[in-house]
Amino acid sequence: MAFVGLANPYIARLIDEEQQKYSGCFACGEAIAVSVTPNYNEAKLYSNNRLSDMAKEFKDGNISLGTDHLPICARKVCFGHEVDESGKTVTYRTDDEGEFVGVGFYVDERIAGRTQYEATIIYKVKFSESANDYTTKGESLEFKTPTIEGTIAGLKSKKWKITKTFDDAADADKWLRDTLGYKEPSVTQPETPDGGDQGGTPEVTGGDGQKDAPETTGDDGQKDTPGLTE
Repeated sequence: MAFVGLANPYIARLIDEEQQKYSGCFACGEAIAVSVTPNYNEAKLYSNNRLSDMAKEFKDGNISLGTDHLPICARKVCFGHEVDESGKTVTYRTDDEGEFVGVGFYVDERIAGRTQYEATIIYKVKFSESANDYTTKGESLEFKTPTIEGTIAGLKSKKWKITKTFDDAADADKWLRDTLGYKEPSVTQPETPDGGDQGGTPEVTGGDGQKDAPETTGDDGQKDTPGLTE
């Protein structure tokens, strides 16, 4: 088996550990690299000059997530920074602390010339910010992309990760979204100054950019078009 691709990282707040429920799921840019390293506690028993027994259990883990960009909402959810209503100003404080989140992504897996898609969800992660490196433009251009690092913890149920394999990338992506509670952005009606919906029929604009007047019906039942006279 060989992994030949990586796509669609998602992050969501962990709101109910026992029920494994998440909220506020968002796409965390486009994936560049992910590294997941489990750490274990080990105990070894030697007797009669040999290793006669060994115990090993999951302790915690480390995750490194590199993307093409880090959304503003990630700075609030993952690091606890204050984001203003415009979504353009982020305030950093010394006591900022992020929330526990779930992390999902999928990889392309090649087996005997056939491609499958393995989706992975890490149930419980707490991220911290990595160093920011910037360089000026020189004779050649160099991309600098963000990487965030976190600590993986196990749930009360002792689960820490789940994977599922699909034949289609869209199905893998849908499973990630469904599990982490991703919701498509909703389309809202235009608001009045007091915050309510305007209601009624949306304005129609013609090909010349002018607003078309609504049609009216005359006494003979025929549709009248404003601006035309007999």
